[in-house]
Amino acid sequence: MIEVESEIIGRGKRVMSDIQQLEQEILQDAQNNAENILKKAKKEADEILSQAKSKNKELMQKMEKEQLERQEIEVQRELSRIRIKNKIEIENLKESLVQEIFDDSINKIKQMREQKDKRYLNALSDLIILSGTILEGGEMSITLHPSDAQTIEENSLEAEIAKKTGTSTKINVSSKEQDLINGGVIFQKGSLIVNNTFNAIFDRRKEAIRNKLNSVVFNKGSKGE
Repeated sequence: MIEVESEIIGRGKRVMSDIQQLEQEILQDAQNNAENILKKAKKEADEILSQAKSKNKELMQKMEKEQLERQEIEVQRELSRIRIKNKIEIENLKESLVQEIFDDSINKIKQMREQKDKRYLNALSDLIILSGTILEGGEMSITLHPSDAQTIEENSLEAEIAKKTGTSTKINVSSKEQDLINGGVIFQKGSLIVNNTFNAIFDRRKEAIRNKLNSVVFNKGSKGE
């Protein structure tokens, strides 16, 4: 009886030992599996994180690129606006200079006319002879400022025009202050009227003055006078 009990107890201990060993193996396997699962999960998490970082970097780069492109567009727009503004300012400055030259020239001629400056009188005579020659002489009318009409010598002017054209010339002189305040002459031959007042002459010269300013002041080249 004692031997039977002893055998039962021994078997029970072996069974418990086997069970404990099995439990240990199961726990060890579970731990190993858990570690493998954790490693795999960590690896997957790292991969996901890496992909997320990569996508985030790409997104940031894309956003930065788009931002740079937007900034570049804004810069180009601003540069374009500045260029247009500068061009307008230069054109305004150019026109202002042209008008200033025009006004200064006219004022100087007006002063010379009022002072009966010899240079003005010579220029007026040359202008009358040139205009009369272009009109090929003959009978014609000229309109002058009243002070100029009292100064010129029709006979010598008629003779000079006739000499250049080979045509007998007769000049009928009239005067008026309007349109001739700054000097010059208005020619009429038949229905043809030639306005050679100094105002008209300088007005026709404005484009040539602009081209000269382009060439000398603004360095854009001249179209020629």
